[in-house]
Amino acid sequence: MRFTLKEYQSEAVRQILKALGRGRRDWHEDGDRTAFALSATTGSGKTVIAATAIEALLHGSDEFDVEADRTAVVLWISKDPALNEQTRGRFIECADRIPPGDLVLLDKTFPEDSLQSGTVYFINPDKLGRNADFVKHTDARQVTFWQLLANTVGDPAKTLYLVLDEAHEGMKAPSRDERTIVQKIINGNGANPPAPIVWGISATVRRFDEAMARTADIRAKLPNITIDPVAVQDSGLLKNALTLDIPDEPGDFETAMVRDATLDFVRVCERWDAYAGREGLEKPVVPLLVVQIPNKAEGERNTEKGRQDENASILRVLETIRGHWPDLPADGVAHVLGDRATLEIGAYKIPRVAPQDVQHDERVRVLLAKDAISTGWDCPRAEVLVSLRPGKDHTYVTQLLGRMVRTPLAQSTSDDRLNAAACYLPRFDAATAKIVAEEIMGMREPGNGPSGPAIPRVLLRPVLLGWNPDVPGEVRALIESLPSYARPTAVPRPIKRLLKASQAFGQDGLVPNADKEAHEMFWGVLDTLATRHAGLVEAKAHDIRTADVRRITAERGATAVGYTSTQRDADAATVDDALRHVRRMLSAAVVNRYLSRNAQAAITAAYADGEDPGQVDITGLRAQVAALGLIETPDGEPSVPEAVENAADTLVRYWLTTKAGGIDALPDARRPTYEAIRQMAREPEPVPIRIRTEEQADTVDTDRVPLPTARRHVLSDPDGRYPLDVKLNRWERAVIAQETGPDTGIVGWYRNPSAAGENSLRVPYRDGTAWKSVQPDVIVVRRDTAGTLRASIIDPHGAHLGDASPKLRALAEYADHHADRFERILALGIEKKAGDQQVLIGLDLKDAGVRRAVYEAPADADSLKALYERHGTVYGVVPA
Repeated sequence: MRFTLKEYQSEAVRQILKALGRGRRDWHEDGDRTAFALSATTGSGKTVIAATAIEALLHGSDEFDVEADRTAVVLWISKDPALNEQTRGRFIECADRIPPGDLVLLDKTFPEDSLQSGTVYFINPDKLGRNADFVKHTDARQVTFWQLLANTVGDPAKTLYLVLDEAHEGMKAPSRDERTIVQKIINGNGANPPAPIVWGISATVRRFDEAMARTADIRAKLPNITIDPVAVQDSGLLKNALTLDIPDEPGDFETAMVRDATLDFVRVCERWDAYAGREGLEKPVVPLLVVQIPNKAEGERNTEKGRQDENASILRVLETIRGHWPDLPADGVAHVLGDRATLEIGAYKIPRVAPQDVQHDERVRVLLAKDAISTGWDCPRAEVLVSLRPGKDHTYVTQLLGRMVRTPLAQSTSDDRLNAAACYLPRFDAATAKIVAEEIMGMREPGNGPSGPAIPRVLLRPVLLGWNPDVPGEVRALIESLPSYARPTAVPRPIKRLLKASQAFGQDGLVPNADKEAHEMFWGVLDTLATRHAGLVEAKAHDIRTADVRRITAERGATAVGYTSTQRDADAATVDDALRHVRRMLSAAVVNRYLSRNAQAAITAAYADGEDPGQVDITGLRAQVAALGLIETPDGEPSVPEAVENAADTLVRYWLTTKAGGIDALPDARRPTYEAIRQMAREPEPVPIRIRTEEQADTVDTDRVPLPTARRHVLSDPDGRYPLDVKLNRWERAVIAQETGPDTGIVGWYRNPSAAGENSLRVPYRDGTAWKSVQPDVIVVRRDTAGTLRASIIDPHGAHLGDASPKLRALAEYADHHADRFERILALGIEKKAGDQQVLIGLDLKDAGVRRAVYEAPADADSLKALYERHGTVYGVVPA
């Protein structure tokens, strides 16, 4: 795998491999068929997740602790041949252990009578229609697709894994006996058997689940694997915002919006050029402007009039674009109109390109499209969209917006405008767009269509905020110095963490010879353990290299059988098995290089002693290393893996601490690597806070009503005003009103981002076995009586909420260690009536007695409410 997966992606791969393994066992041991789905929002990297899982399935993986399935045959179904080609290209790009020759686009030319093990095949239902050659006997084809599939399923030496991309497609309940082609592949077509293992992939799996429920008599449904949309957004793979420009009133705004989109696109190109120069990008981003034109009118689709009208519309669009972007390259326009070849319109010659090629064909700067971009199309460099077609269907609008959300660099940038995609929609229905926007931002439960991308902000009238001129710069320094901690990963791997860190620190020149230093550290620990436990290692090595054999003899006339025991040398394969186990514990890289060093040392010693180096017992050396990893250390001492992991963590922490300044100076492209290294820790570790100095914010709500504003926020418009996010609740607005009111002494305040990232103050906590993170809502800075700036945390979070108890405990523990750094640490948890007003009640977590009461309180909502009643004080009024 060429890519480093995000944490949520790695966890999804583990669960997928577990489900596939269970499906394989159920099929071969009991003949039981299974199905499950991967449910993940648009832009989560579903193809990368699937490619990683399939690569591990076919070739094994030390990271995911799975052996290769030599029986595996993978059949991947997509609705469109272009999507299959796009997916195959993505596999080649990221799954480097799968040879391109083992990624086969399946069609009627396939010469075999069965699918072959170790191969991934791609098919689309259109190739299997009633009149398609692939499903008929011909002179050139003796075996139909259906027989090919049946032969594969019926071969006991093969395991067919059926992967259904966009699993909601083709899953509608059949009318009478009419089933879709996809359903026939999954459940059999009457004459041929159902697929044994079915894996669906979709942003919404409702239809897939319902279809599998209808076949419960032939297939067991395994639990779905669901990816948290918040984790996707936190990963940086998606834009932080979508800007939707939709007219407030009826009228013909198409030309005006093409003009506005072009001007915006030119500005975005300039910002990307500046960013590439500032960050030293080896491969600058080449933005794309997408123009979606309407379908031809009914009855004119194949007529000369229809073509002339479409050509006239295209010419108007291109003339408007060129009028406001004179530098548009002569060959910079292309189209993906399925019913047209090369277009010659006015002075423009516009070639047709395949949708899946647009991302990599950087000559294309303006793309004309219809339906090809609305589903499944993947082009992260698409920065601005102008759609001239009506948008009233909920599912269509959601799918179209989902095409615009991927980040070109697979990470956020320090330029917030480049973290947003702009959509100009002159003919979209404002009411539908409002609903979709609220669903995308999590303000409304999703409807029946596919779930949208996990975007926290949809901007209807944005403003770019900068550092507030009324807030002194020392406020930023104070907030950025506050203690913040990264949430550890679900499955910490300290050795892998050090290997990743050594690569990063070496690549960036922060630690010279970092890889060598890391491995010499590993070797030193292993050498020390080998010396300390020499007797245990020798005994274990002997066990590995010998096998106890019991011989049973029975002689005629004897009253009982006889037994004799002997020891025989085990073969090299036995040593290899033991080493394989140790490689999984300590990583293949560490074990292999330790073996190589020991072997080289033994050969060098043989030369020095005048002995034949060819007589060095390499198998014995391998058994010694395997034994070292397998010994049981005395009570009270760490095991060998624990000792190596402890040393690895120590070295990484040392590098992160001593090289923090160097990390801060790295370009945007490199910093996520170190954030990932920090999160690979076994326990929370300190991380810096970075306040973004430019940020886009909306100035209206989803009804286009102007939002209220507040002063003294660290970021503001040029007038010093900060628009209050439409998603802020009553309590949050009450806190902001109270803290920014007159006579509060406030110098500045910061709306701490709710996402656990480098821009937020983070407080990790355990929730069961999982690590989570709370980001307190508001950080306030005031001057004390001595004139010193002091920060406060105010976090309104209802005691009735399911995560209230662990979050409150996390803040209490944070206060245990850092109370002296703050003027106040307040947790607001209940609202009650006081006279004719509603007031908020908060806990002062700087008070040790209050913290003790928090630790002793049961976790249920009633107990937490009682805790606030007993130990809380009135914070302030909540507006009606």
